[in-house]
Amino acid sequence: MMNRAKRFTALLLGLCMMLGILSACGAEESTYRAMNICLPDELVTLDPAMVTTDSEKIVVSHLYENLMRLSVNEDGSTTAVPAVAKSYQCEDDLDGTQTYTFTLRDDVFWSDGTAVTAHDFVYAWQRLADPATEAPNAAMLDMVSGYSAARKDGDMSKLKVSAPDDYTLVVKLGYQCLYFIDRICTAAATMPVQQAAVEQENWSMNRSTLATNGAYSVVDSWRDGVLTVLPRENYYDLRRLGPDALAFRFVPDVQEAERLYEAGEVDFVLGMSEETIAQQEEGWAADGYPVVNTLIINQMSDNVLPESLRLAMSMSMDRHEIAGIMGAGYYAPADGLIPHGIAATTGGEFRQVVGPLIDLAPENAEANLLAAKDLIAEQTMPDTGDVTLIYETNDKNDAVVQAILADWQEHLGLTVVAEGMDRESLQKALKKGDFTVAMITAKADRNDAACLLEDWRSSDSGNYAHIHNSAYDLLMRISKAAGSDEARDAFMGDAERLLLESGYVIPVWFRTRPWQLKNTMYGMFGDGTGVYYFHSVLERVS
Repeated sequence: MMNRAKRFTALLLGLCMMLGILSACGAEESTYRAMNICLPDELVTLDPAMVTTDSEKIVVSHLYENLMRLSVNEDGSTTAVPAVAKSYQCEDDLDGTQTYTFTLRDDVFWSDGTAVTAHDFVYAWQRLADPATEAPNAAMLDMVSGYSAARKDGDMSKLKVSAPDDYTLVVKLGYQCLYFIDRICTAAATMPVQQAAVEQENWSMNRSTLATNGAYSVVDSWRDGVLTVLPRENYYDLRRLGPDALAFRFVPDVQEAERLYEAGEVDFVLGMSEETIAQQEEGWAADGYPVVNTLIINQMSDNVLPESLRLAMSMSMDRHEIAGIMGAGYYAPADGLIPHGIAATTGGEFRQVVGPLIDLAPENAEANLLAAKDLIAEQTMPDTGDVTLIYETNDKNDAVVQAILADWQEHLGLTVVAEGMDRESLQKALKKGDFTVAMITAKADRNDAACLLEDWRSSDSGNYAHIHNSAYDLLMRISKAAGSDEARDAFMGDAERLLLESGYVIPVWFRTRPWQLKNTMYGMFGDGTGVYYFHSVLERVS
């Protein structure tokens, strides 16, 4: 994974390349009408394996095309439809695995005119999984048979991805992954890349070496901080594209982004200030986002807290107040572990299918406090100073932790000491298990509930609470082997409920993603993870 120093160096190099080389090969003044899109993060890379920010993933998803692509339905949900793969077949193997055979189109080309083949996907997926690549998105392929073995010794021949010929791709999965087509074969991280391009230095940030296969390509200049991409004339599905061009601006300053939107200089802006959200009555929306903040209680701590106290700690927190501290419009009180916006296997939202697991109704707050006090009526509170809550310190986290500690002190008589630390120190403490209570934030790398549930299995390296619950492990194993969408959702819902009822994981808040789109435009949609698509945007005729 790219560390902070590498990423900063890449940012400086990328900006120099974009501002220098790309502008040096600029096009003549354009006559097209571009859709202007304002994104909050500066570009560091356009390498699918290495993208980490929403801004990078959005741009990559317009420059590249995967085996499948997302299409929006009339009800706003999305469906995976054929893209580079014109068809596929899935065969259930006798050993419980699955084999997918994709037949690729023969009319998809790289931006240099060469054909996109199945070998490009094999190369891209092996490169993504290879530990030597240090790709932050490698785990996107953890369902592919041989992934763990390949990661362990770096032998990519163990990853069960092959190309019998130029237009046939065979992928063997280690288990029945019901979201493989919809969420893995459409993702930015698993896009194909061209080996000849990748072998060039800083290839993805130099227009002369950037090779893409999607609906748009970088054929215009990078001017005044704007990256313009145009539809490719040889794109097989050119007629379905809406905008004549897409012009991406990268503006970290949310006030400046809002100024551009209000001035009519951009048609879409991702992110809004809290002040603007409070003032706006219409013209904006906030989507669910796959980020959840939780308290975790270490099951293996020498000072482990009893179940009744753990549950009372959850019931006595004012999550509405906490969400307000974090920022109205951006944060919402958590009513479960799985955030709103994460899709159910059956379609719709997982949170709606399973229902809320935490009672957030204001009218029930007093009753919940009484129930919390009843739980600990005969409980002896730990001595002052015996329980410490560790967390990553910053202004908002400091305020949130103080609010939580005040609730526990007032309602339960529980005194907890707060210890703020930097991110690196927090990670070290979590890995060592050197804590009683910790506050952490988790983000799903795919739009699926399992991504946030699997961390709490007994054997998982992300199980920082050191939870050992055989019933939970069994539910997660059964959900992975479930043969139907309904059964999978039901087992994962049961697992989430069991986890929260144990009291070792206490969800606090969910993140949301506010945005504004020009009211004369329609057809934009997102994938539930912060990636938005503009291929099909149209402008209403007045």
